[in-house]
Amino acid sequence: MKGDDTYMANGNNNMNITEVIDKEILPIVSNTLSKSLTKYKALMSKFMNTRSTSLYDTFPATRCTYGQQDADELYAIFGKKEKELQEIINKTYYSQIPNFNPRTAKSPVTVLSICIIKYFLNKNDKKNLDIAIIYMSFTGGFYPSIHYGSYPTAVPADYRFVCDYVVNNELSNKFDLKKTGSVIGTIQSIGATWVDAYKDRLKGKTDDEEYVYVIQQLHMRIKSFIQNTAEIYYKCYQNREYLTYDSDDMSEDNFRLTENDSTKIEAVTNRAMTWITTHDVDYRLCKMCADSNVKTEEIKSIIESIVKNTDNIDTVKELVSLITANYFKASQNKDVRDIEFISFSIKAKPNTKDKDVLRQNQIVDTFLCENSIAYNRRKSREATKNSYNRAVLTYFVLIINQSNK
Repeated sequence: MKGDDTYMANGNNNMNITEVIDKEILPIVSNTLSKSLTKYKALMSKFMNTRSTSLYDTFPATRCTYGQQDADELYAIFGKKEKELQEIINKTYYSQIPNFNPRTAKSPVTVLSICIIKYFLNKNDKKNLDIAIIYMSFTGGFYPSIHYGSYPTAVPADYRFVCDYVVNNELSNKFDLKKTGSVIGTIQSIGATWVDAYKDRLKGKTDDEEYVYVIQQLHMRIKSFIQNTAEIYYKCYQNREYLTYDSDDMSEDNFRLTENDSTKIEAVTNRAMTWITTHDVDYRLCKMCADSNVKTEEIKSIIESIVKNTDNIDTVKELVSLITANYFKASQNKDVRDIEFISFSIKAKPNTKDKDVLRQNQIVDTFLCENSIAYNRRKSREATKNSYNRAVLTYFVLIINQSNK
């Protein structure tokens, strides 16, 4: 034991370590997901979309609650009731230990979630693995409960001006929140580091103590992120430092505007990327991109080939970021939800020398060269080449617009 009666994961308490999770819950997850991912992916999409405002916030301002309905919807995917899963977990070595740490390891939601992560890790399915990690991070035993404990009073959602002050004046680039520009970006960064550090514990056979340990490690990392921001937030709130936010120094104002633009661009990009990675290619949008040279089905096939190749994800993200940044540079309202964003972004810029626009065009052309035999055969005709390029560009522009509404 450590301290009084608190049990810590990997605490060497001379217990008979069990393998209940691997033997009884992992097969439930594997059998379901191996047959069909459709219902699971639909749930993940719903989960992300209903929380999009909180997930893409530039500061952890809201609780981002996870309720019983959320849990029941997860259980339903695997054809189980909470009581059935709890009875299985009660067979683990740690289930009857009082004050067990991490407490969330006793939760059926957490245990199901870590098994889902293990399933996709062993399948080398990076896209679904990333989504599974985000999901677990925002279940009740993680982000929501940690946030509740870290922000007991003066909840950030009620004091946005303090949040803005902290982001623009107090956070250095050593903070993932500053580097990524959003809460979900931070969680993605934490999750990627976490799974890379402990993937060997989840590959192959995993006993219950190892499960508990990796659960605890993710919990600790998310807790560190939220508590670090809370410490700075309360310092600024209590010292009223935010009252100096409006400065007469115009150069400083311009700097903040640039910082704010970068943050917004990152948030817009992350929303679009989550949409791309959690939705199938949208036939309706493909139809809007078609013309006499490029038909709807061909556009759909090209886009599917691009986005389903995990090697392209970073380049797709770069393209989305460039499209957004190019619009921000030219626009005053900087709102990708407006029709102005669409009309500006899909308009041809044939004589441009802007390196970002040139890079954007290069990415689109490379995607077409690598994913369309017809394009390579037909691109010698300038009008046809332009139709293909405009179609692919327009699809991503429409996705940015739609995913940020």
